[in-house]
Amino acid sequence: MHVILVGSPAFDSLEYHLSDALQVLGHTTLIVDPAAEVFLPAKLTYWAARFNETYDRLVAERIATRIVANRPDLVLVIYRTMHPVLVDQLKRQLPGVTIAQINPDALTNLEKQQIIASDYDCYFSKEPYVVSALRDKAGLPAYYLPEGFNPRIHRKPTISKADAERTTNMDVLVYGGLYAYRARMVEQLIRAGINVVVFGMEGPYLNAAVKSAFRGRYLVGEEKNQLLYGARIVFNNLHYAEVTSANQKYFEINGIGAFQLCDHKPTLDDYSGIPTERVTFGTITDAIDKIRYYLSRPDERYELAEQQYQHFQKYHTIDQRVSQLLRITGLQSSSSTAYETVGR
Repeated sequence: MHVILVGSPAFDSLEYHLSDALQVLGHTTLIVDPAAEVFLPAKLTYWAARFNETYDRLVAERIATRIVANRPDLVLVIYRTMHPVLVDQLKRQLPGVTIAQINPDALTNLEKQQIIASDYDCYFSKEPYVVSALRDKAGLPAYYLPEGFNPRIHRKPTISKADAERTTNMDVLVYGGLYAYRARMVEQLIRAGINVVVFGMEGPYLNAAVKSAFRGRYLVGEEKNQLLYGARIVFNNLHYAEVTSANQKYFEINGIGAFQLCDHKPTLDDYSGIPTERVTFGTITDAIDKIRYYLSRPDERYELAEQQYQHFQKYHTIDQRVSQLLRITGLQSSSSTAYETVGR
């Protein structure tokens, strides 16, 4: 089967991992990058598309033309801001080909709700709240699909956790976009006297304390594996608009074998291989208390991290998610049980 993905081909992106998993499962793939189909630089394109529908439609039509020329059996659209004409044109020119949307973003990132206005054959979301709204109220064919990790990219280093921690020598590591909400929580940790190191993309309005903890680069590949695994605690504070779901990092951290402390969300009970109350927090005070507790108990950290690592290897790979997606779309036989389970 030939699958086209609409999104970013960047290494470690969701599109990259979906493509990789599809190839492992025996399919061919092509990532069509909307940024390569536009006439203006990326930032200008974003604003032009927001305020000029003619330009927005033209970009979508160009992308549709390229997709049609490659004759796919399945189209997966990951970008959430595509004009609905994209799906309309694909359905006219590719009758019978499934067009699906995968939204990995938090609820606040739906822009102008283009994905809701588009007539996709399937909508996949990691957020049960969004699935319910789309399916039960908007009448759309929406399905729950959690995120996962890529076992070929997100790999545990070969040294022991204790040796990795001695080499890295970081008490608490935070990574990702340093937007204001995350920065405020980092600030609270620093004020509590916790040694925090931050990697990722710098956001606006950072105070001096948070800037001093910021290392100024985005973690990918082997460096990410080594630093997450080597940090004593990886602090994963989820976006405030993650209503009940987890982010991609939640799966990556556990898949690498790192020790993770994150916000409690209802879906984590379905994902976790250990009682979630042991490795989640409800308030920043609770987070600080648990950080102090686990920093003084390395053996307990190692044991919990290893239990999560084994559990996530068994149940939460991107290969399993892709296999589930293909079953839902009817493109893979339901008799295949290799990747049946999403939760425990």
